[in-house]
Amino acid sequence: MADVAVRTGRQRAVLGWATLGVLLLTAVLCSFLLAPDAFATAPPIPGSPLDAYDKRVPYDVGAHKIARLAALIAYVLMVATVVLGVILRLRFLQRAVNRATFYGAHMTLALSAMIFGGIHGLTFLYQPVWRIGWTRLALPFTGGVQRIPVGLGILGTELAVAVACSVWLQRRLGYHRWLRVHQLAYVSFALIWLHIFLVHPEPRHLNLVSVGVATGAGTILLAFLIRALPSRSRLRRRAFPGGTGVVE
Repeated sequence: MADVAVRTGRQRAVLGWATLGVLLLTAVLCSFLLAPDAFATAPPIPGSPLDAYDKRVPYDVGAHKIARLAALIAYVLMVATVVLGVILRLRFLQRAVNRATFYGAHMTLALSAMIFGGIHGLTFLYQPVWRIGWTRLALPFTGGVQRIPVGLGILGTELAVAVACSVWLQRRLGYHRWLRVHQLAYVSFALIWLHIFLVHPEPRHLNLVSVGVATGAGTILLAFLIRALPSRSRLRRRAFPGGTGVVE
């Protein structure tokens, strides 16, 4: 029963932090949505077409559209990847579709998300106003334009790649250690979400993109809570490790 009490304490702590995160996220969103004119007199967004015009630097509209589309696709694929990862832990859904199918879909979506994320980053090599080379694209927080938001995106993407590559080290690390590394995917998503939220004002205003970004963040938060909070069957196994008369 001591293990159950410890687990319950962790459950309350996770729920408390998650609630605090939701409140902070709501406060930030409301602060921007309730004051949409705050950016009316602001200077041009660094790296935007207007910024390039002011600096007399060419701007490739085609590369901009490719970057935006690749970012949206990568975001949707990231959300789907995390959701399928949680489904892999839910037994009752595996009765309809076997685990191997879910695992294959999970890996395919993860690889696709990283590919489109890479395409998104590579397009900025062709935007002179961003002044990003291969070194700044690989090393977080070394760029000159929007250094912090762009650095968060680079760091989140590289962390996602490291999490994906850890699959090949699962046997050496052991399952439980590997699982802790794999759970850094939530941190990766948080960094990428901050990148999306800070790099451009579009997600901070009420529009289709902001609704999609917020919905994706809410879905990931729900998936995290489902994964972090223990199910009744797991609590029973801890309370009765020998399986004495407990039927799941």
